[in-house]
Amino acid sequence: MKKSLIAISIAAAVAAPMANAAPKVYGKLNLSVESYKKDFENPVTKDEEFTRSVSNASRFGVKGEDELTADLSAVYGIEWEVAADGEDASGIAGSSKLDLTQRNRFLGIKSQKLGTVKLGKYDTYTKLAQGEIDLFNDYQGDMKFIIAGENRINNVVGYESPKLLDAITINVQLQTQDSVTPANGNSASVVYNNEENGIYAALAFDNNITGATALSGTRESDNIRLVGSYKIQDLTLNAIYGTSEQSSVAAGGNKNKEASWQLGAAYKLGDEVLKLQYGEAKADNSAATTQKHTQLSVGVDHNFTSKTKAFAWYTTQKEDKLAVNADYTLTALAAGVEHKF
Repeated sequence: MKKSLIAISIAAAVAAPMANAAPKVYGKLNLSVESYKKDFENPVTKDEEFTRSVSNASRFGVKGEDELTADLSAVYGIEWEVAADGEDASGIAGSSKLDLTQRNRFLGIKSQKLGTVKLGKYDTYTKLAQGEIDLFNDYQGDMKFIIAGENRINNVVGYESPKLLDAITINVQLQTQDSVTPANGNSASVVYNNEENGIYAALAFDNNITGATALSGTRESDNIRLVGSYKIQDLTLNAIYGTSEQSSVAAGGNKNKEASWQLGAAYKLGDEVLKLQYGEAKADNSAATTQKHTQLSVGVDHNFTSKTKAFAWYTTQKEDKLAVNADYTLTALAAGVEHKF
């Protein structure tokens, strides 16, 4: 009898931490030194050229999952971006006013059978539909300069289905108004991720989501995004196509639609990963202030371990404006280090 009680006590002690696991602290520091140059077509406008140190979305956070019943668990996460180079979001050297800025944060209930419901502030499902195809994410070559819909939004309720047929997930996100003026926004995606065969595909859309575009600044937009990726041995090929238009305009008004695409390739060669990415955004409106934006990036990562890498990249961007002599060409060359924890 005593042996049975001891065995039960040991089992309970082991099971308790599993049911209520300790929160996990995680993050990464990513810093680079860059040579930056911006050449303006207009001879009157002074060109920009300087070196800079950049914190590339360095961050830390806390996340966890605590068991509630045999099927249900509470899930949570909160994350901040940290100014690892000593500058805040305003770019003022030495300032620490905005040393920490908000990233994703949520609280939810997860059912193993039915899926997860989350409340908080986090990336739209259109943004998340990109998967890992952006080879220069968080750098000057980030696809946010080409593809509209890279948004993280406040006041949302989201649903994420369990994996269907071992590969498909369905995600729906609703944004509350929180005031009289904006319309309710929503974002949704269908994702197919077959890791065994190296195939990733996603279709996503936004409706009435206020956020960044590639050519038209910040506005309330309807976005559509189609994503595809194929991995064969050490080679990965990526493609994305997106459209964006203003959600609501007066009768006969122009929605300032823009269409964008991007292609990329990555090749793993030992501890190195060679990367190439090119994209283009083009305005549908012939009277739009910015008519076209193109972007080319090449780079290499050297992986010391799964957590630490050194990297170097070169990006060139060209923006074509409607106004005469308003075009510019931007180039940046960088080298840096990333460490995850």
